[in-house]
Amino acid sequence: MLRFPIEATPPQAVTAPVAPGAAGRWRGGPAAKTDPEAEREAADSPVAGASPVAGAASLLAGGCLVWPLSLDATCAGESRRVFRETASGLGLPDDLIYDGMTMASELAANTLYAQQNVQFEGAARQPVAGAPELWLYLRHAAGRWELVCKAFDSLTGWKCGTPPTPGPAHPSAVDGRGLQLVAGLSAGRWGHHLSRSRLGCWPVPGKAVWFAQPVHPGRIPARLKRARPRPCEVSRRLEVMLANRGLGESLLRAGEAGAGISVLSVRRGLTVWCLPNTILWRTGGGVYEQRMLTDVEDTAEHIVSLCEELDSGQTGTCAGPAAVR
Repeated sequence: MLRFPIEATPPQAVTAPVAPGAAGRWRGGPAAKTDPEAEREAADSPVAGASPVAGAASLLAGGCLVWPLSLDATCAGESRRVFRETASGLGLPDDLIYDGMTMASELAANTLYAQQNVQFEGAARQPVAGAPELWLYLRHAAGRWELVCKAFDSLTGWKCGTPPTPGPAHPSAVDGRGLQLVAGLSAGRWGHHLSRSRLGCWPVPGKAVWFAQPVHPGRIPARLKRARPRPCEVSRRLEVMLANRGLGESLLRAGEAGAGISVLSVRRGLTVWCLPNTILWRTGGGVYEQRMLTDVEDTAEHIVSLCEELDSGQTGTCAGPAAVR
């Protein structure tokens, strides 16, 4: 994963979140340390460089570009630039790039209303955890390759009290028009889910709002389309990624290097099965989802979201594989 970390050292004293007992507010804290082997693997992850242009190369290698967003109105312009430079590096058509820039700007602007849980250090008020972030990565879903753009903020709730729903906004509505624009420009390929931050001094729960745009298969390198990683390699990478998001305490992995299956137990009731050609897990609604073995970024994000839903009581119990729907 390509990281652009917030410039900060671990805080000795951090300002307390506003109304910490309120629903949807910050409930994070310093993450537990990962084991030395996991830390070495995280350090050895491919890093394309410190620019969105170089980030496109990381995406084409199966990675994720993570960009910290400013806490002021300049975040919209930042997101437009990051999206434009990254999408151009992927060879997206100009019309899709323009639409994507517009949608990325809307998602970033919405983070301005969800900064109550940003953690600061010192008199300079340097953000150290929970600041807004922009994520970009490729995935293979619904029979096509997509560029996924997500904006994360550390507030699990919504400005209007309820999550946005598809459909036209009321003529007198003040809020929700930006997301209606996203819904239209993305042709319905958008959504939101609970998640955890990727940057900062420790993972902070919150939500991610996303949209996806199609990427022509010809722009995807053959090495990514034809890659056949071993199940044990995928399981290990997932273990490291989830530990980096603060979920390392209950992870338990089983499977030998030469075996055709590797199992990663994330927590009670949530297991990920890495098979010769598929990553498989069961959602809280009892539906089995699967991804290509190269879709580790998207899989990890789904698992993080499921864990947050389980913690908040928003979903049912997950289990192991049976028939895939």
